[in-house]
Order: sequence, then structure tokens, then C-alpha cells
Amino acid sequence: MRRAAKVQLLSLAGLVIALYACNVEAHMDDEDYEAMCDLSASFSCTEVFKSAYGHILSHWGILPKEHPLDLSLALIGVLLYSAYFLAASLWDYIPFRKSLFLTVATAGALFSCYLLYVLKFILGDFCIVCTGFHCVNFSMFAQALFEYRSVPTSKGKGKKT
Repeated sequence: MRRAAKVQLLSLAGLVIALYACNVEAHMDDEDYEAMCDLSASFSCTEVFKSAYGHILSHWGILPKEHPLDLSLALIGVLLYSAYFLAASLWDYIPFRKSLFLTVATAGALFSCYLLYVLKFILGDFCIVCTGFHCVNFSMFAQALFEYRSVPTSKGKGKKT
């Protein structure tokens, strides 16, 4: 499978997870709604989404709460995975794609490490949806490393980019 196709596949997986998270966020305040990802009191995605960390820009004090640009992590995920998919679709037309892809994927993996720390040691919760995001981010980082270290091939037969 071509590397761009792998990135697109990972992007689609991340997008599906992010869209599900957006759906949970849209309904989590409904009295009769119970998310499939809420398995128990300590395995609850809605508790994580409701926490201050669910809107990281206001939590960090970069934006005030309720600011239009204080996007939820789920919505940021939709944007990120859509951008990955689009970039992979235009793979051959982005001359600096290796460096850009590695930079973005590294930032995503480091942010996942931070959020895993928050989940475990600050919130004391487990979020299966969040775990899905982290798996996609770490897999995307691995793909970015493979892409960055790959030797350019000619435009002929055995092209693997």
C-alpha cells in the first residue's frame, strides 16, 4: 500500500473517531443521553469531554471560555484529520511535505503524550475515544518518520511515496 494511502486510511479512522466525539459532545448534556463510550464512572468519555481539558485553549488561558475559537478537542481532531487526508491527496504536489508532515505528526504525538498524562494523573479517568485518537496520532507519527527517512524514488515503476 502506498504511504499516502496509509495516511489517508489513518486520517479516515481519526475522522470517524473525531466525528463520534463531536456527536457525544453535542448530546452529553441531554438528560436521557448515555454515550456508548461511557463504560463506568472511571471509564467515561463524557466526563473527560466536560472537563476543562476538553477546550484546551481556554484551559491554558490562551482564549476566554466560550470564545468562538475555543474549539473542543473533538472539533480540532476533525480539522487535523481532514487536513491530513487532504495533504495525502495532494502528496506529490507538496514539495516540503516530509518536513511538514513530520512536524505536525510530532506535535500530535507529543500532545497525545500530554493528554495521556492528564487522563491518568490529573483526571484519573480512562477514555476509549481518547485512546483511539492517541493510537491514530502515534501511528501517524510512525508514518511520518518512515516518510521522512525514505529515499526519493524515480517517477517510474516502483514508486512508493
